[in-house]
Amino acid sequence: MHSTNELLPGIFPPYTVEERLIQLLNAPVEQPELLTTLLPIIIGFIVIELYFGKHKTEELGWNTSVGNAIIWVTTGLSVLITEDLGQGEQFLIYSLILLGVFVGYMNFFHKWSSEIAFTVSSAGIIYSFAYIAVVIAKTDIPVNETVLKASLVFIVGVNIFFKIVKWLEPPSRDDLRF
Repeated sequence: MHSTNELLPGIFPPYTVEERLIQLLNAPVEQPELLTTLLPIIIGFIVIELYFGKHKTEELGWNTSVGNAIIWVTTGLSVLITEDLGQGEQFLIYSLILLGVFVGYMNFFHKWSSEIAFTVSSAGIIYSFAYIAVVIAKTDIPVNETVLKASLVFIVGVNIFFKIVKWLEPPSRDDLRF
């Protein structure tokens, strides 16, 4: 599942972070078969972000934080069931599942502060990380330092984009009453 230029670095130059970021962004367009797994993640992410942009006074609650963590578990299980994964991809998906179980447990039993729980379980973190895991597991993009940097840029960039969208979005009528 590794590309030729990463297996033979002396012959082909390695990918840059920018090139890997573009691959991550374009994956659903270049490989439409990814949409069956990515579409629920993409739609969920957009709807939740727009919801909290519209209802600016609402905050993430414990129940939503538990539900968001479960997205990592169910996404990971879906990929495990439907894909023939290499060792690196298996590690990534098992990590996603275990992280979802851990965060879900911590949220379910209120084992950490609400600030930590609601940050870790925010839609921006949950959905963008799930997107990255699915794209890496279902494509030939390897798990390496360049891809991890590109993934971080993706997660930060997507979250900044939605912060701007939420800031521009007009508040709900209920929010205007406060």
